[in-house]
Amino acid sequence: EDFGRISQYAYAEEDAFLATLRAGTTILDTAIAETKSAGKAALSGDKAFQLHDTYGFPIDLTLEIAAEQGLQVDAEGFRRLMADQRSRAKADAQARKTGHTDVSAYRRIVDTAGLTDWRAYTDLTTESTIVAILTDGEPVPAATEGQIVTVVLDVTPFYAESGGQAADAGHLTGTDGAGEVIDVQRPVKGLVAHQVRVTAGHLSVGARLTANVDAAWRRGARQAHSGTHVLHAALRQVLGPTALQSGSYNRPGYLRLDFAWPGGLPLATRSEVEDVANQALRDDLPVTAQVMPLTRARELGALALFGETYDEQVRVVEIGGAWSRELCGGTHVTHSSQIGLLALTGESSVGAGHRRVEAVVGLDGLRYLARERDLVTQLAAQLQAPREDLPERITALLGRAKAAERRADQLARELTAQRARRLAADAVQIDGTLVVSVAAADDEDPRQLAELVRAALAQDRPGVVAVAAPAERGTRLVVATTATTPDALSAVQLVRSALGGRGGGTAHLAQGGAPGLTADAALATVAGLIRAG
Repeated sequence: EDFGRISQYAYAEEDAFLATLRAGTTILDTAIAETKSAGKAALSGDKAFQLHDTYGFPIDLTLEIAAEQGLQVDAEGFRRLMADQRSRAKADAQARKTGHTDVSAYRRIVDTAGLTDWRAYTDLTTESTIVAILTDGEPVPAATEGQIVTVVLDVTPFYAESGGQAADAGHLTGTDGAGEVIDVQRPVKGLVAHQVRVTAGHLSVGARLTANVDAAWRRGARQAHSGTHVLHAALRQVLGPTALQSGSYNRPGYLRLDFAWPGGLPLATRSEVEDVANQALRDDLPVTAQVMPLTRARELGALALFGETYDEQVRVVEIGGAWSRELCGGTHVTHSSQIGLLALTGESSVGAGHRRVEAVVGLDGLRYLARERDLVTQLAAQLQAPREDLPERITALLGRAKAAERRADQLARELTAQRARRLAADAVQIDGTLVVSVAAADDEDPRQLAELVRAALAQDRPGVVAVAAPAERGTRLVVATTATTPDALSAVQLVRSALGGRGGGTAHLAQGGAPGLTADAALATVAGLIRAG
């Protein structure tokens, strides 16, 4: 019954994988050639890892293709690099939540002080007591001005980063000191840990203080998180129920949402999604949150993130009733109109079958549209055209610019061809071989020049063309030879000999680069090699 959607994803995945195979095979072929030329029997583990990690080329294909070429693969080195990468990813994720602190330290805090009384849904300010301070993973009695430490409170109004929503910002203020809250995480279930920069005096365990969330920050975060739900509902209304959210991130004024979809969204579709979202804001839809059993939430059709695990009691956030009904633990506005406005700023791919839309909301959305308006006004003034005529005017200008570029390229090719013929006519003879040694001009492609000069030489005689060009911190050298040039003057051997073993290519066309080498020195070396025979 769902063949159309499933086949669309399957074919898109197949096309993407075939593109990966084409790109990866080219890179692997080069790596195999380099390995063989170096006299090695095995492809390095780091090259196999790069193919897998950077280009998505499967390791089993690397093993198979290498074996066909008579090479082994350093599989142990590959597995070690894969394990290192997984360890780093796991450690980074854990460090984000724990501040590089062993979670056992937080479990001990729970055992002695209990769970955090978390009031982010109801309060912006609480009177709290510091129950623990940690620095470098170890509990300490106090922290002084300038230190960045982890502070655990008995009661907190701060929202800890979760569900795609960024953590709250704010301040802790006590009689003996104050601190700026720069991050909030949940290192273990039920415990909230604040990363705090002490800005005055000192903070100590047992001290009473006021925990105060930045109200403007929270307001912006609520707008962005509710805006994410609105955008998700608008996507599903325009594209259909298969456009399911697969991830999100929101902070004050900004949101991004990843969702399952096989291709890019045309501008007209993006505009329609934006219109549906802003219509929901104008309609001032009520936003409600209620806790209920997971079974009841499923009966109501509440959307959940695929792959996430949920408790038996879940929080369901509704915007306009059934129009948007999702499981969510974030903070939200009470009516959709409080979001202000929603402006889409980008749409892109984040992997096969997944797209990402980005948007700004509230005052940030207004500022974004104001910048867009100012940009259009400037363009209209510079082009002396009405705003509605700008697309047509710019298209015409781009067309003329491309035509001018084509004419310039054609002229450059003609000039290079003329120079190549002159260089070929002025070729010198070294032991019966026609030789052209030249430094390429700044606007010339050295390889193209070498091939054009070779084509202009007499093909029934041995001929060597050497072209050098400046490169980053050194010289690029290209050597081309005619078909009748003897093997002793192989292009690839001449390049490697001149560049100290660097370079690659074939017997009749090769190139390479070397740092710390001048163009004149490279050309003189090639001439000397030809004389030596």
